[in-house]
Amino acid sequence: MERRKKLASLIRSKRIVVAPGCHDALGAKIIEAAGFDVVYMTGNGVSSSLIGKPDIGLVTMTEMVNRARNIVSAVRLPLICDSDTGYGNVNNVIRTVEEYEAAGVSGIHIEDQITPKKCGAMAGLKLVSLEEHMSKIKAALGARKDKNFLIIARTDSRPVFGLDEAIRRGKAAEAAGADLVYIEMLESVDELKEVVKNIKAPLMYDMLEHSKVPFMNVKDLEAIGYRLVIFPLSSTFLYAKTTMKLMTELKKTGTTAAFLDDMMKLHDYENLLGLEEVKAREQVLTKDCME
Repeated sequence: MERRKKLASLIRSKRIVVAPGCHDALGAKIIEAAGFDVVYMTGNGVSSSLIGKPDIGLVTMTEMVNRARNIVSAVRLPLICDSDTGYGNVNNVIRTVEEYEAAGVSGIHIEDQITPKKCGAMAGLKLVSLEEHMSKIKAALGARKDKNFLIIARTDSRPVFGLDEAIRRGKAAEAAGADLVYIEMLESVDELKEVVKNIKAPLMYDMLEHSKVPFMNVKDLEAIGYRLVIFPLSSTFLYAKTTMKLMTELKKTGTTAAFLDDMMKLHDYENLLGLEEVKAREQVLTKDCME
């Protein structure tokens, strides 16, 4: 699949890969229109947008894969997806890889929390053993049909057990053959550098606003040595706050006039969704049928 080859090639390149997050196909189309090379589907954002619930393991693998399939159909970009813990044991992980791969996704990350999991920024995380997590990573690697389908090993051990254990788990994932290593919730630039110093596999970073993780420019991350950075919830956070302001204003004043300058115009919105392409295709097909 060309998208997977493109993503694998980007990860091997010298420059950092930036994958903004979205929770639906519209968000993915905006990311594509803005000129990014890769899009990321956030599990937290899908949970909020699909069922209006926090990220505590309530969304099923099937629901996540269906959302991913819709995004893949909407854009031409490679899609990386949150796949939580793989949704169970090694057998569940194998099916998870099969389903995401069949949906056209280009890569997934699998974390070392227990099932059901929580958002990595929440308190009270509980983890599986290193051995159990590595068995899942190895099962995922063995299950993929396309070698360019990326398996990303994520550990949430930093806030639970500290940096040394997080690095130990990251090095184990590297030894197991994970395509990228993703250590969640690092707390300083020095910690980022320590991870790069100890792990030779390509590294992924999560730029989560309003959290303990260092807020950095992607160029700074690139200079440190990171190969992939996601902005998982930026658009979801902005959507929630902006829409709350809009609805509060509408309730208070009876009009949305104060927000008109911030709204996309109908014609631009239709163009973003490809309406002109649809019309052109209809004309060609209609003409062909009439001849």
